[in-house]
Amino acid sequence: MFNYHTDIIWAINAVLLAIAVLTGFVIFFTAFVKDLLWERRRKALLNIKKDVYELVISGQGISKGVCYPVVADITPQQFIDIETNRRIDIAFFNESEQQFFKKCFITPERITSLENTAKNSRNKWRKIEAILSLGYIKAGEAMGILEEALFSKDKDIVYFAIISLGQMKTVEAARMLLKVLTKDPASSYKIVSILQDYPKEILDDVVKLIDYHDPMVRYWMAVLLSKFAPAQYIKNIEKLAHDSSPDVRAAACKCLGNIGSTDARETLMICLKDDNWQVRREAVLGLSKTMKAAVMPQIIELINDASWSVVDAVKEAMTDNIDASLPYIERFLTAADEIPKKYSIYALQDSGYLDKLLDELLSGKVESRAINLLKSVVRSKTHYGLDAAIARLDPARQEKALEMLIEIQKD
Repeated sequence: MFNYHTDIIWAINAVLLAIAVLTGFVIFFTAFVKDLLWERRRKALLNIKKDVYELVISGQGISKGVCYPVVADITPQQFIDIETNRRIDIAFFNESEQQFFKKCFITPERITSLENTAKNSRNKWRKIEAILSLGYIKAGEAMGILEEALFSKDKDIVYFAIISLGQMKTVEAARMLLKVLTKDPASSYKIVSILQDYPKEILDDVVKLIDYHDPMVRYWMAVLLSKFAPAQYIKNIEKLAHDSSPDVRAAACKCLGNIGSTDARETLMICLKDDNWQVRREAVLGLSKTMKAAVMPQIIELINDASWSVVDAVKEAMTDNIDASLPYIERFLTAADEIPKKYSIYALQDSGYLDKLLDELLSGKVESRAINLLKSVVRSKTHYGLDAAIARLDPARQEKALEMLIEIQKD
């Protein structure tokens, strides 16, 4: 078969070759420009580092004459690099250098310039850098601009506006972030993680949202309150422990446990019988924190709970209150149920009580009750805890411990 269109084939090949050459040139040029810009950024930061270091070492005070040569041409990008040590691979600015540079950088003219960029720039990333800078210099007069950015249609601008407000740590900034949380619960985790570092003055505004119609918002308010553990709001938090959402109830139980007040005892006791395993687990842990050793009679029967997480919480409580748990442990070790037996050994092991028993045995100061407990451990055939404790001894003490265990367990 003959090809009568060779001219068309050659034309196509020529076009493809031109496209390949052009693509290669674009890639090369892009990489060249990128490297060039990176080198300029690196040299600029190193020069700033050198200048600031020399000024800090010289002990000169902050003045326009001192600062102007250093910050005259500084961009928001460079300010953020220095303030956050974002480019630590190039230059590290210690706290003294950061403070000196920041005081030089913050001027009324600079703030006005940043506000204009944050509000009017059509370059998205310059806008974001200005928004971040306003947060890091804590420009309270720019709150209106930051609030506008919070409700932008651009998700990147919203995200960095949240980060910027995270630097403010004022009640006004907290109110704005809480407002975003109610409008967009998907951003809740980020906002709550930021608000956890805010001062306690924001709690009045947080408590107002525990009656919010969205259960996700109520949940995150309980999580936030759990971080602060405010005893003055214990009644409000107890209300959340009876919420229709199990997630909210569990978070409320955790918060009550963190507060550590026995005033919440009755509420947590009710939550021990909750249908949801997360609520029961947090109720067990909360009661363990508030009641300490006195909690054991209240929670011990949950060692047979249907949820492994709840059983594990009971084991944690037993470990933390091992002396008060010993009567129950002895009972479990002699019973037929394997789960309580296994978790009893875990509690003895995790609390270090088995090591203590062996030390007492080897020293000859072991009490009869301790001997009975060792017998129960051996008879239970759950030897993994005892094996591990013996393995931690040196070889000579291991042999002696085994001989003494055989002696007290002849039958």
